[in-house]
Amino acid sequence: MFALLRRSIPDTPLPSRREALRTAAASGVAVLLTSLLSAWLAPADLGPVLVASMGASAIIMLALPTSPLAQPWPVIGGQLISFAIGITIARWIQWPLLACGFAVLLAALVMMRLHCLHPPGGAAALIPILAHSQGQQLSYNHLLAPMALNVFCLVMLAWGLNYLLGRPYPQRQHSPPANPHGTSDPLPSARTALQDDDVLAVLAEETVMPDIGASDLRRLLARAENTALHRVFGEVRCAALMSREVVTVSPKQWAGEAWRLLRRHKLRTLPVLDSAGQLVGMIALVDFLKRIPFEGLQEDAHAMTVWLSGKQAKKPLVEDVMTSNIQTVRDDQPLLDLVPMLSDLGFHQLPVVDVGGQLVGIITQSDVIAGLYWELTRQVMEKPS
Repeated sequence: MFALLRRSIPDTPLPSRREALRTAAASGVAVLLTSLLSAWLAPADLGPVLVASMGASAIIMLALPTSPLAQPWPVIGGQLISFAIGITIARWIQWPLLACGFAVLLAALVMMRLHCLHPPGGAAALIPILAHSQGQQLSYNHLLAPMALNVFCLVMLAWGLNYLLGRPYPQRQHSPPANPHGTSDPLPSARTALQDDDVLAVLAEETVMPDIGASDLRRLLARAENTALHRVFGEVRCAALMSREVVTVSPKQWAGEAWRLLRRHKLRTLPVLDSAGQLVGMIALVDFLKRIPFEGLQEDAHAMTVWLSGKQAKKPLVEDVMTSNIQTVRDDQPLLDLVPMLSDLGFHQLPVVDVGGQLVGIITQSDVIAGLYWELTRQVMEKPS
């Protein structure tokens, strides 16, 4: 018997002592404030102002705020619908034991069909029947007070308490990040990754409903995949693959010189360093091309040629053209960290800095591809046959 009980212990990680205390305290506070608010707002002759099933709902919403069972609609719909079913069954079936079983059966069926499954709803369905068996008949007025009053107070309190605890509640459907090129294609990292539809298809084949939403499950699986990739490829660092001899310019340098350096070295981007050697920006070919609108292209191209030639009274400087809002990576950063930056965020190369913020290199998309390829090849060659 004890062995069976040991095997039935869930393998989910236990919360820390601090987190357990915070959750327990928040649950108690939620029920206490729900009682006080309901007593203040309810009619004076109502009688009991707190429905027993609120205690279970409070624990679910504050201990498992990301669970589908803890979201506002399941809590509100599950409690109110089940309570209404209990009132109805208590009036139609006079045998309490039969009424209890039928009420829970019907409540579970309706909650599942209406996407508001909430376990405390089973208790809510029993309350009117048990009250009726003790000679107290609950009417549909009790559906408004105390039931609806309790439920709405508890949901709002859980919302606020979860916010104070730094927990996301209620769960929101996250739309995928926009493609930086303005097309409807998903980001490169999402094209071969798990999709919500993939997870939903697998969940539909399961005979038991998991206590987690498809988007949350996909997010956790993606994090697990990322952890596994870092375990396999995490030893490769940016410093091993970056280009160390970097062509740079200064902010006060004439922009035409930056243009010539880009053309001479066949580069897309040049780092901009101040007098202290700190990276202050990047100047790219596209920064020059942005100054040529499509309308009147020939005239604007001629104006750009004059502008770059330095024949104007005020020569354009690098700081007039460069981009100051830049993304950098550390030289000791794992190579895998760069994959989403270079694939999803639209970067073609990234400046590499040391712990002091000094520029030490440039790493490109081709560097990352080569590094991952050679690391994968090495691991395959070293794997025993």
